Amino acid sequence: MPDFRINNMLFPGGKRKALTLSYDDGVVQDRRLTRMLDRYGVRATFNLNSAFLGRVERAVMEGAEVDISTVLPGEIPALYKNHEIATHGSRHSSPVDGGSSFLREVMDDREALEALVPYMVTGHAYPFGLTDEKVIAMLRAAGIAYARTVISTHSFDLPGDFLRWDPTCHHDDPRLMELAEDFCTREARFGRPQLFYLWGHSYEFDIHGNWERMESFLAYVSGYRDSIWMATNGEICAYLSAWDRLIFSADGKRAYNPSAGELWIDASGRICRIPSGETAEIG
Repeated sequence: MPDFRINNMLFPGGKRKALTLSYDDGVVQDRRLTRMLDRYGVRATFNLNSAFLGRVERAVMEGAEVDISTVLPGEIPALYKNHEIATHGSRHSSPVDGGSSFLREVMDDREALEALVPYMVTGHAYPFGLTDEKVIAMLRAAGIAYARTVISTHSFDLPGDFLRWDPTCHHDDPRLMELAEDFCTREARFGRPQLFYLWGHSYEFDIHGNWERMESFLAYVSGYRDSIWMATNGEICAYLSAWDRLIFSADGKRAYNPSAGELWIDASGRICRIPSGETAEIG
């Protein structure tokens, strides 16, 4: 019988599943959302419009008056300390209508946000969910490593293109808890890794009066924390990018990890850790 080999990427700690969230606009409801996330040990990326930080504003949305004021610059380091911040265009302008001015918005956003946190800001969420090839080229030029769309896949596949990163679903999706149960309780064919990506705006919980929906979701998925890597968008992008740089020997029995962090692999049923800068026997 042939000696078939199946190598699967594993997330940190040898986990096969990862969960990440993405929330837009930096609104004051993020204060409640981050407290909730921290209580359940779930992590997220928050996409901010730096030119609007500290704005005080109310609006009527879907027939309900809602506070869409934004957080203050000074509270960002503490508020999002367990999470990640990313760009959303400094003024939330449409990326496909603004020409090269969109590139300026992203760079302005990066510069302003990087002045508030100790890491490089390299993520993005497309304003209005709009993008095209020209916009993607500008994001690459602006040093953006990943960008989220608003297209629900209802799947747990890893992104094929980080600059067209489609989420699993929005938090108001009717299938939310069905998808959560499927993700947490079922294994993918051949042990392949799975990723659940949830997105939204935290002010939407006020519009619909359904904060308990998020509470139920977080309570459920956190019950499986031993098998799920709770990560930010940026951590997932960085890990998968590092994993793609693994170098395998010709016979497939060794792997060299040139990256700065440890990586994990399922080598035909054998769980292996590959330390940074080292070669590991995997077969």
